[in-house]
Amino acid sequence: MPRRGSPPAPLKITPLVLQSRVAEDYEPNLQLLADQGVKLSLAVGFPMENAVETAAKRNPGLHYLLVDSPLLSAEGAPFTLPNVRTVTFREEEGCFLMGALAGRVTKTGTVGMVGGMEIPLVKRFEAGFRAGVAATNPKATVVVNYTGSFDNVSMGKQVGQDLLAKGVDVVFAAAGVDGLGAIQAVKEAREQGKNVYVIGVDSDPSHLAPQAVLSAVTKRVDLIVYDAVKDELAGTFQGGSQNLGLKEGGIAYAPVRLDFPGKAEALRELESFQARIIAGELRVPTHPDQLTAPKPAP
Repeated sequence: MPRRGSPPAPLKITPLVLQSRVAEDYEPNLQLLADQGVKLSLAVGFPMENAVETAAKRNPGLHYLLVDSPLLSAEGAPFTLPNVRTVTFREEEGCFLMGALAGRVTKTGTVGMVGGMEIPLVKRFEAGFRAGVAATNPKATVVVNYTGSFDNVSMGKQVGQDLLAKGVDVVFAAAGVDGLGAIQAVKEAREQGKNVYVIGVDSDPSHLAPQAVLSAVTKRVDLIVYDAVKDELAGTFQGGSQNLGLKEGGIAYAPVRLDFPGKAEALRELESFQARIIAGELRVPTHPDQLTAPKPAP
């Protein structure tokens, strides 16, 4: 399991990386890794799920780490294989914190989200973000637009610009590569003198727009991969499923580097929310249908 706040120690490994955005290549690439003697293969994202299942069944003596997706049966039910470790996240917990931050920062009272495809994963982002905004600014309006993809920067930028035109002054970019376009839209608007901000997901995009990025929901995939490789080298790798959130250190948020009125109070509030979520006192919704507000645990 990831260790909160502990940087990975160096491991001596020889990486072999194959990349492709074409789904038809996923299974052949995994088999190529197996044919070349790779003992542990890493696959990221739900599009890889079928390929990992096939490769793992074909190569039962090899190990696989699937990040961001469970293994699913034909009926859509999660299942496990002894040589596959799957890791999913409670993204909604980090999104709640970022929504709470957006609710504090907005001056127009309107915040927005650029989503990718309308799938359960991204709906968790939306639910957490909406709940967080409501927790700190219940009168704020949340505008959510989906691009329908995860690999179209131009579409992400267009949707981001549309949100800004509607008076949104904090944009939550939860759309994969499309999110890069949304970040660019906010960056350009800020360069034109508009007081707007953007919040990223998965990793900290501050280097892309240092004057516009407030923070980001981050996934500690580095620790997950480190643990899997360490277990593989030690001969202790086990399959199964993990679901990680703030408590386990699998979800966090990037440093809030920009200044804004009330920043110190807002950061203290984020820490308080985080502590309550970790303690189980605050349950964050996982779908917009569960809104309007997160409910305390019984």
